[in-house]
Amino acid sequence: MKGYLLFAMVIGNFILQTTIFQYFRVAGILLNTALLIVVTISTIYGRKDGVTAGILAGLLQDLFFSKAIGINILIYASIGYIIGGIEDKIFKDNYITPSLLISCSTLYYHTLYFVLMYFLRYAIIYMDILKSVVLVEMIYNLIVGIIFYRIFYRRVYFYR
Repeated sequence: MKGYLLFAMVIGNFILQTTIFQYFRVAGILLNTALLIVVTISTIYGRKDGVTAGILAGLLQDLFFSKAIGINILIYASIGYIIGGIEDKIFKDNYITPSLLISCSTLYYHTLYFVLMYFLRYAIIYMDILKSVVLVEMIYNLIVGIIFYRIFYRRVYFYR
């Protein structure tokens, strides 16, 4: 993927997520579109673009919203790295692959965020967050993520 397109996509996503998508909360939970973009780009384009998308998305979130700089960068970049590493070994044209990757990435994001914030001495009760936030966000990310993945996949593979 061209660098300027990736940059524009991540910046556009950040603007949409901080403005318009705030009104589309489900049970008070915001859709994690940055995670969806990192998973989709890593799945379709591979490790390099996935890590780049993860660093850009994480940097924006850390600069504007995070308690500590680098937490989201590390998490999103690692998601891009892991999924990008298996990009050539997975079937990209079915619904099971993005479903599994989005679900696992959402759980991975929140688990790693909890662990890192624990070591930074922030009080977070993981079981409460798991029940009230992670499961709802996983379902929300899954529904919207499959639609987003299919649209993006068709644009990449059918309009070349």
